[in-house]
Amino acid sequence: MTYQDAYEQLTTIVDDIENERVPLDELPEKIRRATELITFCQTRLRAVETEYQQIIERMGKR
Repeated sequence: MTYQDAYEQLTTIVDDIENERVPLDELPEKIRRATELITFCQTRLRAVETEYQQIIERMGKR
């Protein structure tokens, strides 16, 4: 899964919940999935930030 895929899924889930399009029986599963997607996105953002910092550091050593 890509960051973009996860973000789009998360946006859809949040929109569905906010607009009350999620049946009550499905709500716990939607919240669980949203939590997984948030964790995935945070992890991916941290990895990209680390990679970016490493690139900047290498450029400064030249």
